[in-house]
Amino acid sequence: TDQIFARVCRSTLTFALPMPAPAPPFVEPATAYPGDDNYSSVNHVADALVTPATAGHDADCDPFEEESVRAVPAPAVGEARVEDDGGEAGEAGKSSTVLGDTANMSRNSSGFFQGIKSSKYIRSSKEKKPISELAPLEFSGRFAGGLRADLLRRVPLYVSDWTEAFTGGNCMKTTASICFLFFACLSPAVTFGAAFADATDNQLGVIETIISSGMSGLIYSFLSGQPLCILGATGPELAFTVVFYEICQSMEVDFLAARVWQALWCSLFTILVALFDLSACMKVCTRFTEEIFSFLISIIFIVGAFTTLIKLYLADPDVEGDDPAAPANRAKAFLGTLLGLFTYFTAMWCRAFPKRNETTPLVRKLIANYGVTLSILLYSGINYGFRDVDVPCLDMPDEIVPTATLNGTGESRGWFVNPFGDETASGYDTPGVGFIFFTAVPALGLAVLGYLDQNLTTLLINRKDHNLKKGGAYHLDLFVCGIFIYPICGFFGLPFTHAATVRSMSHLMSLMTREDSKNEHGQTVSKVTNVVEQRVTHLGIHCLLLAALGLSAVLTKIPKVVLAGVFLYMGVTALPGVQLYERLWLWLIWDPKKYPQYDYVTQVARKPLHLFTLFQFSCLAVLYALTKVPNPYISVIFPFFIAFLPLIRKLVPKCFPSVWSKEDLKALDK
Repeated sequence: TDQIFARVCRSTLTFALPMPAPAPPFVEPATAYPGDDNYSSVNHVADALVTPATAGHDADCDPFEEESVRAVPAPAVGEARVEDDGGEAGEAGKSSTVLGDTANMSRNSSGFFQGIKSSKYIRSSKEKKPISELAPLEFSGRFAGGLRADLLRRVPLYVSDWTEAFTGGNCMKTTASICFLFFACLSPAVTFGAAFADATDNQLGVIETIISSGMSGLIYSFLSGQPLCILGATGPELAFTVVFYEICQSMEVDFLAARVWQALWCSLFTILVALFDLSACMKVCTRFTEEIFSFLISIIFIVGAFTTLIKLYLADPDVEGDDPAAPANRAKAFLGTLLGLFTYFTAMWCRAFPKRNETTPLVRKLIANYGVTLSILLYSGINYGFRDVDVPCLDMPDEIVPTATLNGTGESRGWFVNPFGDETASGYDTPGVGFIFFTAVPALGLAVLGYLDQNLTTLLINRKDHNLKKGGAYHLDLFVCGIFIYPICGFFGLPFTHAATVRSMSHLMSLMTREDSKNEHGQTVSKVTNVVEQRVTHLGIHCLLLAALGLSAVLTKIPKVVLAGVFLYMGVTALPGVQLYERLWLWLIWDPKKYPQYDYVTQVARKPLHLFTLFQFSCLAVLYALTKVPNPYISVIFPFFIAFLPLIRKLVPKCFPSVWSKEDLKALDK
C-alpha cells in the first residue's frame, strides 16, 4: 500500500507540475535590506540609536553592477522547497521541487504538504517585506509604503529629537549652532531677496524671501524627517522664477496669481512622488554624483565670497583715479578686504583651537563652538569704529509690508494672493483656464528641481561617514514640502524654498564631534564620532530669522564683507572629506611615492585614478558653466543635467572598459 501511494504521488506531481532541468543551488540576495547596508529595523529602536544609517545605498557596492548572490545549501532529505526564477522559465519556474524519500512522504502525506507551506526554503515573488523593515530608499511596492515606513522610523524618535539638544552636554553646541546658522541663513535670504526684486520688478523682494525662509524652517523643524536639512532660496530656483516671470509678462498674465497655480501643480507632483516611493530612485546616485553636487555648491560660495571683495575695487570708478574721492574709495576697498579675510581666518583659527594647549578645555570648547559668531561681532565692531570709511553694510527693510504694489499705485498689495482677484500687482488679468493648465509645465520643472535639491542634499547629510544614527525619511520630507510649503509660498506670494546644500552641510558640521586617528597606512584621518541629531537648532535658527525683520536697525551695522568671510568659511569647511577635492590635489604631487595613502590610492593604479578624476571634474565644470550662463532659459537646464549624472556615470565607464575595471570603480565610487 505504501509503495502504491508513493507512486501515485510521484506520478501526480510529475504530470501536474512539470519538472524543469536540474536547477543550480537556490540563491538569495546577499544583503538583507537592498539599498541600505547598515539599516536597522524600526522594531528595534534601541539598535537604530547605535547603528549608523547610510544615505540609502550600499556604500561598498557598485549600484550599476548586478546584485551579488550567495548560495544557500540544498535542503535536507525529506524537506521541500519552491524555487522562483523571476518568471524567466514560465510555469516551469514556479513548480515545486520535491526532494526526499517517497516512502517517508507516503507515511506522512499531511505532514509533507504542511512542510511545503512552512518550509524556510519557499521564496515567492509575490511576498512583500513588512513596512517596518523597509530601508529609507527601498521601493515598498505599496501605495505610500515608503511614506509609512518613514513615519514608523521617525515617530518613535520624535521626543528624543527635542530632548537630545539639552542632554549629554549638547546645550553649548546647539546654542552655538543657532547663532552661527542665523547669520549663515540671513545673508543669503537678503542677497537672494534683492536678486528676486531686480528680476521680477519688485513682485518679490527681501521681505518675502526672509518670511519664506523662516516659515519653511518652522514647518520643517516640526514635521520633517531630516531636521538637519535647511531650506532656503537657491540659485536654480531664482533662474526658474525669472523664466516664469518673463513667460507671464509675454502672455500678459499676472505673475503672482499665476504662481499660485504653479505652486498647486508643483505640490500635486511632489505629493505623488512621495506617495509612489519615487525618492527610491535616488539610490542609483553614488559618491560620484554626490561629490560633484557638494563640490559645486562649495565653489559657488567661495567664488561668491571673493566676488564680493573684488566688487569693492570695481564698483567705484575713482578707486585708481585722481579724483578727490579716490582716497576714500581706496580706503573702503582696503578696509573691506581686511574685514572679510580676517573674518575667515579668525573663524578658522577658532575652529582649530581645541587642538591647542592654551587655557582650559571649557574655554577651548567655547571658542571653537562660538568662533564664527565671535568673528562676526568682532569685525562688525571694528568696522563701526571706522564708520567714516563707509564700508557697505547689510540692507534690511524698514517695515514689514509686501514689496509689490497694486498696479503701480504705491499701495502695497495684500499678503494673500487671490488667483481669481480683480486687483493685481502687475495690472494684468489673472490666469484663464488655458493658462492654469499651462502652468503645469513649468511646475513640473520646479518639482524636478525640488526633488533633486531635497534628495541630493539629504543624501549628502545621511552619508555613512557622517555616522548618523536615526536614519533618513526621504518620502516624508517631500510630502511635507508638497502639503505645506509650496502651497503656502504660492498663496502668500513668497519665493519657493528648497534644500540649501551648503547651509545644510554647515548645520550638520556645526553639530559634529570629530576625532583624528591613524589609518592602516599611517595617514591621519578625521572621523565623525557624534552628531547632535535634534530639531531645536532648526527651530531656533528660523525663529531668529523671522525676528530679524524687527531688528533691522541693529543688523544694518553688519558689513557685507564680514558675511562674505562667513561664506568663504562655509565653502572651505565643506570640502574636507570630498574625495574629488582630495584627488585634485594629487595632480600637484608629481612623485607618486609621496601621495597620501588613502584607500583608493592604494587600490587603484595611477592612470585610471587620474582619468576618473578628470572625468568627474569635467562634469563639475559643465555644471558650473551652466550656473554662469546669463540666459535664464539655459540656466534651468542645470537641475536636469544633475539628474543625468548617474546615467553618465554608468555609460562612460562601459564605453571605455579598458580604462577602469570593476574593482577600480568600486574603490573610487563606493
